[in-house]
Amino acid sequence: MVTYDYRQKLNEIGITLDKTGKQTCPQCSEKRRNKLDKCLTVSFERDAILYYCHHCGWTGSVFYEESKFHKQYNRPAGFKSKENKSPLIKYFAKRGISENTLNKYNIGLGNNNTIIFPYYKNGILVNVKTRTNLGDGKKTFTQTKDSEKTFFGVDFVKDDKNLIIVEGEIDVLSLAEQGINSVSVPQGGSDKKLECLSNCSNEFLEKFKTFIIATDNDEVGYSLRENLISRFPKDKCKIVKWGKYKDANEALVAGEDLHTYINNAEYVGTDGIITFKEKWDEIYNELFGDDKNFYNTGWDNLDKIIKIKTGYLMVVSGYPSRGKSTFVDNLLVNLTKKYGFKHLIASFENTMGNYYKTIYEMYNQQPFWKLINEGKDKAFEKILCTDDFFFISEHFILFDNNRMWNIDDICKCAELEVIKHGIKTLVIDPYNRLQNDYKDREDKYIGSILAKLCTLAKRLDILIIFVAHPKKPDGETIPTMYSISGSGDWYNMSDYGIIVHRERDNFTQKLSNNPIIHIQKVKNFSIGDPSGGKIELFYNANKRILEDIGG
Repeated sequence: MVTYDYRQKLNEIGITLDKTGKQTCPQCSEKRRNKLDKCLTVSFERDAILYYCHHCGWTGSVFYEESKFHKQYNRPAGFKSKENKSPLIKYFAKRGISENTLNKYNIGLGNNNTIIFPYYKNGILVNVKTRTNLGDGKKTFTQTKDSEKTFFGVDFVKDDKNLIIVEGEIDVLSLAEQGINSVSVPQGGSDKKLECLSNCSNEFLEKFKTFIIATDNDEVGYSLRENLISRFPKDKCKIVKWGKYKDANEALVAGEDLHTYINNAEYVGTDGIITFKEKWDEIYNELFGDDKNFYNTGWDNLDKIIKIKTGYLMVVSGYPSRGKSTFVDNLLVNLTKKYGFKHLIASFENTMGNYYKTIYEMYNQQPFWKLINEGKDKAFEKILCTDDFFFISEHFILFDNNRMWNIDDICKCAELEVIKHGIKTLVIDPYNRLQNDYKDREDKYIGSILAKLCTLAKRLDILIIFVAHPKKPDGETIPTMYSISGSGDWYNMSDYGIIVHRERDNFTQKLSNNPIIHIQKVKNFSIGDPSGGKIELFYNANKRILEDIGG
């Protein structure tokens, strides 16, 4: 088991106190005029150390026990292999794989002739997978419980320009027999089992020019192939077609040159070109079938006007403090609760703690203050020491707003997070907090970044939500998409155009709690009703969520 020392973690992030108190902030003090101001409060609580900077808003927690927050992997101490590997060597010889290749990957032989596949990462044994042949083509697999999931063979591809991914360990060995490095997934083909991608570093993934997907020629292989394609940039993906063979090993046994299959791998949509034939299913569903390739917003009245689809750009606007961010956050929570969506969020006007509180309240439909009234320790247990914290942490991934971000950096991160975590939504809130380095007219610049985002949404198959402020309010007149500061392209280039507005009471001049959602742009019938419309949502303060009004 990997040891965990909270004191080492505190030292890594720059916290030097060993009891509750104040110190300078590792994040902002060096940049301040008063560098000695002890603006960081550190509180040693029962289960964790909490910290908060009163100047820059840096906040977080370090648990005394790692299991309270971080995944704790169980690393195998080793594995026992029989000294006499003759049965193993004979078995693999029939499959075209030599003893040298078995030794290269340290393949072992266990009791009952079980085949042992050790998984190494940076030279460290992180998982042991076994395969037992039951006869009649049947086999069973086991793995080290709670182990870190990584690719089999990952240490051999570090210097390669292309990453070849196959379905099983024997396919890795088959390609290695002919001098071709590759990796295989440890857990099967479903998207939820691609944890091995999440555990890869950004540096590892970024260095590959292409991802060559060489999965099995069967239904399970096709499913894995599609799930991998959905994670990688499509213009970097190539597909290996095994023809009459099921997989790499079958082709090897038949005497084929596997280099030919790898070299003849075809791009997914070569140079961005597609044909009607390739999109037959999509065309049929759109024209004749029940379109099931969309998601509900979570509000029945809004679902009558728009359908949420990935691959599109949604622009949300409205005057300050009228509910834009609340609407967007609630939409994200709805998509996560119903469909398991993961989101990448640039929430530039929020602190980490405040944003977590917002999502926690919406997710649990319970105000934070009610928990605090039950006592600080009990609130701490419920909010930061439960499965909810880990779930929210996995599904709501944030940009660090202690630095400036430009649109190119955001696009690059989104691409990586699709690969690593399978995010389905990118949120930028708001436009004016971006690092906008335009030298020409702002309207041209806005048009260029909207074009980038439209292309990114389609290429990664994600929904992009872009929040932008209108120009200076004109009294209480409801703004339009053309009111958004800087360019008419906010309307022209968006797929969904939404204005969130709250009316003022004529007598008290207080803003209504209930926002009106004005749908001013729906690009086509495939994502809703192009004539648009508006709905009113009820803000339930007791649950911290927006709800439908009426039937």
